[in-house]
Amino acid sequence: MKTSKTDVIVYVKQPVHREQTRTITETIGSLHGVVNAKSSPRTQSMISVGYDPRIINPQHILQCASNQGVDARLVGM
Repeated sequence: MKTSKTDVIVYVKQPVHREQTRTITETIGSLHGVVNAKSSPRTQSMISVGYDPRIINPQHILQCASNQGVDARLVGM
């Protein structure tokens, strides 16, 4: 079965430490419907997320990041 994949960037507005970014990335990556989640090697404030829009919506991904105690926004690709 072919999956439909869409990408979005989660932008964390405040400065975060590498460990916090890793935790946020892993938490997002564990969501059902998320294909992959990777933080940017150059900046800790950007997390690229590939997901199947038939299973999960971007607002759920954003809420997952916000639940980690950060102020985050979605940036479409």
